[in-house]
Amino acid sequence: MKILITLILSAAALFATPNVGDKEIPFVLPGLYQNHMKVSSQELHGKVILLNLWASWCSGCQEEMPLFVNLQNRYSKDKFQIILVNIDSERQNGIDFLRSVDPQQLLSALYDRDKSLPKAYRCPGMPSSFLIDQKGNIAGVYIGSFDKEGLQTLEKQITKLLGK
Repeated sequence: MKILITLILSAAALFATPNVGDKEIPFVLPGLYQNHMKVSSQELHGKVILLNLWASWCSGCQEEMPLFVNLQNRYSKDKFQIILVNIDSERQNGIDFLRSVDPQQLLSALYDRDKSLPKAYRCPGMPSSFLIDQKGNIAGVYIGSFDKEGLQTLEKQITKLLGK
């Protein structure tokens, strides 16, 4: 019986999203708007990052995007940056949607055609977001979309990580 329980728990761990305190999953992805531009997760160390995995067809993603624009507008990108990772099959769908909600391109957007990050983070659904501290450690895991109250809680965590 103990062996069966151990096997079940081990199998469940293989499919679980990363936990708070785990290291971020490294990546190098092209920009959504500029395919030739590549961004590496290592370049982002030293900042607090909200890594948001999303798609233009996802209603929860559509609802939270304006909230993210307002959130990014309140912080310097030198200290806090929202990194959107679009997984649409057609890049243009992500571009068209983002231009409608973020015409000034305040949010940094990357493109993951192969959906490598959702696979690596074992995301059970869209959207999925990960708050990452300055050293590359996961400080928060959020599955599903943010509403205004959820965003207030997130902002408290961001403020704490920034030492304000």
